[in-house]
Amino acid sequence: MKRMARQGGVALLVVLWGCTLAAITLGALASTARVESTQARGQVSRTQALYAAQAGIDRAVYMLNARDDSQRWMADGRRYAMSVGKAEVQLEIADEDGKVNLNSASPELVERLLLVSGVPPSSVAGIRGAILGWGRRGNMAASLLLAKGGFASLDELYRVPGVDADTVDRVLPFLTLWNAGEPNLAHAPPTVVAAVTGASLERAQHYVEGVRRLPSADAALPLLPGTGSGSAAKGFSGVVSIVSRARLADGMTLVLDTTVVLHNAPGDPRAYRVLRWRERAFDSGS
Repeated sequence: MKRMARQGGVALLVVLWGCTLAAITLGALASTARVESTQARGQVSRTQALYAAQAGIDRAVYMLNARDDSQRWMADGRRYAMSVGKAEVQLEIADEDGKVNLNSASPELVERLLLVSGVPPSSVAGIRGAILGWGRRGNMAASLLLAKGGFASLDELYRVPGVDADTVDRVLPFLTLWNAGEPNLAHAPPTVVAAVTGASLERAQHYVEGVRRLPSADAALPLLPGTGSGSAAKGFSGVVSIVSRARLADGMTLVLDTTVVLHNAPGDPRAYRVLRWRERAFDSGS
């Protein structure tokens, strides 16, 4: 009887151990399933936001090419909104000719742009020197323009020794590689207007707001602020930056920061050609 009791106790322990192991296994499987389900929902939301943001890019290109002046969108930094399915899309469009060309800007303009962007004055000289040193090719004096072709991409600025990421984040929205001349202040953001003309940011902002209130491309431009030499002209270079921000109801937000060429070679069926494409996604609801 004692032997049978001991055997029964061992069997009970085995059963209990088996039940415990099964419960642990089922719990792990359930947890894995929940994680995979959450990841799947996140991927679905990201994909929906991505397609909505891409639809915003396509819509912006179409409206920039509209034949009717009253319907054509302006590439002077104005913002536009649209809905794509369950996503709300915010668009910001700017002609690249309103930005400072990183490969041809004078050292003085680079310095003023750094200052107006909020870079500490004590750091400006060193950062300007680092940018000029990276952009030069061969034996070129520091007083000369940045060597054309010195930077192959804007994101290359993050690799320049002596230039911290915060500085790059500050000035990057005002830089381009696709502007052949001086910034066209009719398409420029306030920071560029202030750097070129020497006006305060407040006066530059007032000027830009005046430009963006113009009803059409035929309206007269407001007078430039400041005393520095700068020019503002109507027209359209055909190279634009488009920032498309798509937000879903669940908080998922995806931003496409692009630079595109609207004029393509004859016979090219594409509406635009991509020069720069950056994608950022985050869950603003978390």
